[in-house]
Amino acid sequence: MSCVLGFGASAVVLAFIMRRQYIFWMAARAAAVGLLALTFPPAGDWLFTTPEQFRTARLIATDITIAVVGPLLATYIEPHIKARSLRHFLWTMFPAGMVLAAVSPLLVRTPDLYWFHNLIVLGLIAMLLVGLIAALRLGSRSARYQALAWSPSLVTGFIALYFELVLRLPMPFYAEAMLAAFLFEFIVTAAGIGDGFMLVNRKLDMAVAHVREATWASTMDPLTGIANRRGLAQRFADSEAGLPHGIAVIDCDHFKRINDNYGHDVGDEVLVAVAAALKGDKLYVGRLGGEEFVLLAYCEDWRQQAEQARERIAPGVRQHVSQLPFRVTASAGLARIHADDTLESAIKRADRALYAAKDAGRDRSLMLEEREGIEERFARSL
Repeated sequence: MSCVLGFGASAVVLAFIMRRQYIFWMAARAAAVGLLALTFPPAGDWLFTTPEQFRTARLIATDITIAVVGPLLATYIEPHIKARSLRHFLWTMFPAGMVLAAVSPLLVRTPDLYWFHNLIVLGLIAMLLVGLIAALRLGSRSARYQALAWSPSLVTGFIALYFELVLRLPMPFYAEAMLAAFLFEFIVTAAGIGDGFMLVNRKLDMAVAHVREATWASTMDPLTGIANRRGLAQRFADSEAGLPHGIAVIDCDHFKRINDNYGHDVGDEVLVAVAAALKGDKLYVGRLGGEEFVLLAYCEDWRQQAEQARERIAPGVRQHVSQLPFRVTASAGLARIHADDTLESAIKRADRALYAAKDAGRDRSLMLEEREGIEERFARSL
């Protein structure tokens, strides 16, 4: 009895926490089983003074216990399983069982009709078996747990009906058998709830992982594996990383002739080699598109670090794309980052310096000087 009450209380608490309808029906099932347990000795001997009261209470409790399993299974079948007609079929067990419970006192007073009650109970059990088999065939994991959980009580119920309908005798040790069956049911049902909860958690974890993966993919350049413009913007705005000291916009010199003469596959290999060469300590590398790259430098000597990264391009490409007969160089435009800068404003200044580097003959880094907030139109080679 204490086990039944404990399961019922736990089910009510879980129902409010998990917000799942089937938990409420499990609590209703536990309450009905608790009522049925009150008709077993020694509680039944103390509560009921006449055989008629005892039989009436047991019939009502039995009918309610059977009635709630229909909606319990209907709501427990996983939502992704398309079984609308099956759910409707199972729901009909509830009103049928409750009507039977309501007329049970009349059946007790009319012994000649008592067999009618047992036939209807047998029909309700048959409906449950049909519903369980259908749910199992649809692949319901929840139905597998409940089929196992209800097996002892179903077997005990069939034996009890056989004794009453065929042998016209009460089943020996009926109370003990049903209590043991209910104990087994609550243990297995609790395991099923835990399994379902863990399954939901795993699905949530997978969904979160997929979202994170998709978010990561949306910030990365698929060819080179470095950040794209969105990834650069996120990094630039990252308060934990802090504001970079400077920015470099780097563009491969005469890249068009690589694609024109050797094909885009070789051109892609060059871009991958350039991205690898630019990586360094306290440098965050991104690709704006085409052959244009960006460095966010997080160090005091950011200009030297950016220049060293640019100079690594030629040997890096030579090592990884050996079929090119000429040296691949790059030009870079540098700009200091100010507190009020956005990524776009910083890129715009660095772009102007990049154009100046191209005009000055390429294969170099240039920075436009800024004095008193006015950008002068000359470049200084590093």
